[in-house]
Amino acid sequence: MAKLPQLEIVVSWAWDELHRGNRKKALELLAKAGDGPGARELRELVKKRGRQPFGAKHLWWDIGVENDLMRSQGISYAERLERLALQFRYNDVSKLSTAISMYEKAREEIQSLDFD
Repeated sequence: MAKLPQLEIVVSWAWDELHRGNRKKALELLAKAGDGPGARELRELVKKRGRQPFGAKHLWWDIGVENDLMRSQGISYAERLERLALQFRYNDVSKLSTAISMYEKAREEIQSLDFD
């Protein structure tokens, strides 16, 4: 049986803080993360200059999954957008709609694949 990769929980917390826009807190966590492969990868991403690849627009898969769960519970579209905005700390409804449409498109492409 193959060995599982090392679980780096502090690195996952740092990723989460970066996605939430808390760069300072993420860097503090990353300093405590040690020298595992996940920590090295994240340090490489963070040290780059310019706009960082973090934020709600990079969470389109998570936004889409949450939208599907709420849709299956019978929650209206407007209510789902409100809840998603609170959950992902993202107030621009048009960008949430874009993330949902990206998820829907990706899901359709995956379902169209023939795995036989």
